[in-house]
Amino acid sequence: METMMNTIGELALVGAGPVVVVAPEEMEAAGQKENALEFAAPKASFVAFATDQPTTEYTTEADVCQGIWIPTFDEIEAIIAGAAQRRIESAFSEVQDTRARIERERMAREMALQTCQSRLNETKTALAKLGDERTSMEQRARAFLGGEELKTLLEKIHIAFNARQLQMETTLSATEAEVAESTTEAQAASVSDSLELQLLEQELERLELAAPDVAENVRLVATAVDNLSAARQAIEEGLLRDAVVLIEQAKAGQADPSLVAEVEQVLAEAQQAKLARHLIARITANPDQPGALRRIHQLMEEAQHAGVEDKVKVFADRALETARDAANARFAQARPIADHLVSEGFVPVVGDGRIEAWMPVARNGHGEVWSLDRILTLRGREEWITETPRNPITRRELPLRVRHSRWYRAAVENPAG
Repeated sequence: METMMNTIGELALVGAGPVVVVAPEEMEAAGQKENALEFAAPKASFVAFATDQPTTEYTTEADVCQGIWIPTFDEIEAIIAGAAQRRIESAFSEVQDTRARIERERMAREMALQTCQSRLNETKTALAKLGDERTSMEQRARAFLGGEELKTLLEKIHIAFNARQLQMETTLSATEAEVAESTTEAQAASVSDSLELQLLEQELERLELAAPDVAENVRLVATAVDNLSAARQAIEEGLLRDAVVLIEQAKAGQADPSLVAEVEQVLAEAQQAKLARHLIARITANPDQPGALRRIHQLMEEAQHAGVEDKVKVFADRALETARDAANARFAQARPIADHLVSEGFVPVVGDGRIEAWMPVARNGHGEVWSLDRILTLRGREEWITETPRNPITRRELPLRVRHSRWYRAAVENPAG
């Protein structure tokens, strides 16, 4: 009891408030719920009195809250986006630098290993030739020396070549050990570098998944120059669509406008050259066929609109000359056929490899109409095929191309003929 009173006195000095003392005999005699609660409450008061109470006061009054700056969600998103961009840029740069460093170290190891293997091959070759050199020297000694002098010299040759062989075998052994060690180090470094790069890429992937839009912008900015270089390469290889995509990615990555303009100029020239080649191929294809004249003129108009007329004109002139000669030859074949149709009462219209035969038809006292009776088409070089329209084709007035026909004009000027 005396000990408890001392503890209560010490706690009372720390903080203010009422103190309730519970005697042990009261706890032993109390079996009801109320006495247990009376015991628990003072115990909690002892702990509370032993700590400093907070003094900060909060308020929700409207007048007071109006003076507090409340951040907007856009501002919060901007802060997060800025932090994400910094983290992703740092991670991306670290991945790129690590990849470049690993590549440099790999190339250095490969060069060192190639040097060791070259020395190893040279030593093996020299060691393999050592026996032939020894034999050759002994033969030359026997050719010019004899007796004791030859014996002495052969002993010297034997000693010198044995020493040389021992030296080369020692060098060969050391070089083989160096090659084996370099190979082992290269394999271990390759595994270590792969793990290091994998961990960095996993961290970068985690950050990119958390902010994919920011990650895309960072990649575009970081690869802008590479995209322009790839666009140039694609243009040289004729992959113009891929070049367009790469240039757009470089623009999105805020590449140097002057560099972008330069690559776009190269692309425009390549596109014009490709269009010119395409038009030339179409112009020079079968210029002696019917309809080639019209087709060539249409393609020349297309080339003029595209600004590649100067590149196409030389080929077009040659094709036009061939087409005109072929068209004149076809017209020479069609003219006697048209004259024959005129004698039968038709009005022929001669086109390029095609003859239409029109004739007037009376319609039960309702005047006269014109009907397309037959069509002759040139197949091959000299064969004319006659076809009849499946359904009657009639016109109250002749089409303009018929009225422009020389045989129609001759019939109008000389009806009796």
